[in-house]
Formats: sequence, structure tokens, C-alpha cells
Amino acid sequence: MSTKTKSGLLPILLVAGVVVAVTQTEIAQEVGEALGIVDSAPGDMIVPPSDRGRVKECTPEQLTKDKRCKDLPVMVFDAARMPYISRHITMAWQAGHPALLHRGEVGSGGTNRSLACTELRKVELKPTSCDEYPFASTMEGGAAASTQGVPGREQKIQGGVVNGTYTKNKMQPGAEFLVVVINSGDIAQEPFKG
Repeated sequence: MSTKTKSGLLPILLVAGVVVAVTQTEIAQEVGEALGIVDSAPGDMIVPPSDRGRVKECTPEQLTKDKRCKDLPVMVFDAARMPYISRHITMAWQAGHPALLHRGEVGSGGTNRSLACTELRKVELKPTSCDEYPFASTMEGGAAASTQGVPGREQKIQGGVVNGTYTKNKMQPGAEFLVVVINSGDIAQEPFKG
């Protein structure tokens, strides 16, 4: 069962193979309870419950260094460095977007980005930067992606994480990878306002 705490984390979290969450609102608490989620501990690795078995044998440190768990490429988002992007990812998971994604065709990111972050959506999010999840560079990205406003500096870090994971794992179009978030205690509690 979820409990309300001031940490404000969203309810789709995993710590060392155990489903966990901490919520801020009544709605988030209800979703967490529906998923059978319980409290988390600091210094954790989180993924949706449906994907926890894919990374249960790997540590956050190993995933950050190797960008993989056994034969599965893993894209690690550190909430200590990207608190708002990590918030968006966990909220997108909560809304039903997958954590297991597939690299899209090289060069498809621009088209997918413009489908998700339309000119109207960018105006709505000003003065923040439009972030999309699933990522524009994935087969799952595009018009149906979740969008939120985030700091531009986090978008630059995110680009390095995405491209670094693709490069380190020599990922070709169609290759699957899992998105995880570490250091959940640093996930932003409120939306970014600019």
C-alpha cells in the first residue's frame, strides 16, 4: 500500500526487485494502491513493475557504467541530474507508456518530435522546453507521446544519455532497450515552471 509523504514521488517504482512508491496526492496514492506499490528507499533504481525482472540482477552503478544488464541495453536517467525529466518519465509510465522501447530509424527523431511537441504545445509550455516520452528517437515516439515542460539544460543532458546509450550498445533501428530511473528521492515534486 502506498503512503503519502512529502517526497512527492510517483507510484511506479522498483527498488532492488521490490515494487515501491511514495506519493504526494490522493490520485497518485490511489493509482499506487491499485498497482500494489509500497514505500521506497533512497539510492534506488526504478522501473514499472512489469519490467522489474529484466534488471533485478543489476545495480544502478553497473547500469550507469555498462548501459546494459546482461544482454539488455539500459538507458539510465539519474533524477539527481534530471529531476524534471525523471518526473516526466515516471508520470508517463503511470499513464501507460512503456519503459521497454525500440530505437527508431536514424533521423526519425525530428519528425516524431514535431508530432509530439507541436507549435501549439510549445506555446502552452513556454517558457519551458518541451520534453516527449517515449523519446522522439524511438519507434514508440511521435504524436501519442506524453509531453511536459522541463528545463532546457536537462534536455541537453538527456540527449547525451540517449545518444550515449545508443552508441555504447551499437544499437541499430528496432533494437530494444529498457529505461530506468535512479535516485528516485531526487525526482521533482512539482512541475517545472521555468
